[in-house]
Amino acid sequence: MKLLRTALVAIAAGFLFQQIGMFLPWLLGPMLALLLLRQFTKMEFYWPRIFRTIGLILLGVMIGASFTRESVLLIWVDLPYMLFMTVSVIIAALLFGLLFSKMANESLQTSLLGSMPGGLSQMVLISEEVNNANVTVVSVMQTFRIFLVVTIVPLLTTFLAGREASEIAVPAVYYFSPMAFLAAVLLGVLAYLLMKRFSFPAKELLAPVLVMAIVQSFTGDVLIEMPPLLTILAQLLVGAHLGLQMEKLRENMNMRLAFAIVVNNVLLIAFTVLIAYILSALLPEYLFLDFFLSAAPGGMAEMGITALAAGADVALITSFHLFRLFFILLLAAPAVAYFLKKLDAKRAS
Repeated sequence: MKLLRTALVAIAAGFLFQQIGMFLPWLLGPMLALLLLRQFTKMEFYWPRIFRTIGLILLGVMIGASFTRESVLLIWVDLPYMLFMTVSVIIAALLFGLLFSKMANESLQTSLLGSMPGGLSQMVLISEEVNNANVTVVSVMQTFRIFLVVTIVPLLTTFLAGREASEIAVPAVYYFSPMAFLAAVLLGVLAYLLMKRFSFPAKELLAPVLVMAIVQSFTGDVLIEMPPLLTILAQLLVGAHLGLQMEKLRENMNMRLAFAIVVNNVLLIAFTVLIAYILSALLPEYLFLDFFLSAAPGGMAEMGITALAAGADVALITSFHLFRLFFILLLAAPAVAYFLKKLDAKRAS
């Protein structure tokens, strides 16, 4: 019963948002409807984790299909810009975290971990290992940022110029190669298992993206063509999950904390606009929209869906987000955690 109720609300909200002309209706509709109903009514909802997994896999395949041999080769050319953007956004996020600490009267440990754009699950796990970090506030900060970014950034992109369908650099002819497809499936399973072993976030999304990019860069062909209905399904499955993921927002939120989080994230989004402007001025062959979505502090899944709908360079944006994800997981997050633990030890002594 709860599953049926959730599905009906998600479908009805997506349809309503589509009828009124909202951007990303099948993502934002289910997310906002379920979020509000969960916070302000006693209705119970249920969305199996397998649905989120299916949505991420579908989205991963769609994003991966945007990679061509040329776009993969261009990643090496773009590495300096990826490093500049990633380091700039991380430094800005940490500086805004210091401001958040003053505004919300929270510990430095809580504020920095809550401000770091490294993913909800990763930052919560790190905060559990840092003594003076408030795990609940870190979780609320990361969760609320997802909500703000997923609502603000797509709406902003409606005012930015994207590419027409004819301009998007995807091969016009689709060829199905059974051997290449089988290789992609096997490599995808292997990549997923390896990512699961090392606790990577959103591995259901990352595995198909990486594998599709690798196999298509070798074959030069598009492995699979996704019908529009599956695009809608992917948005709906992920949107419903996002809406229900924020179930504890109202319980753990007060006006001071909410205001501080909004200011923190609006400043970070504004900073990404500045970074995008600088890079698009230096590199006029790229669109401002490409760099804005590349710098936006949202998850790769949400920004990938936005890029697909806005006519942005999906392969470029995904590459920037992949680089930032690996940089944060392998370098920035461990460094911040080490600094905070040292700070705890120094204060204890």
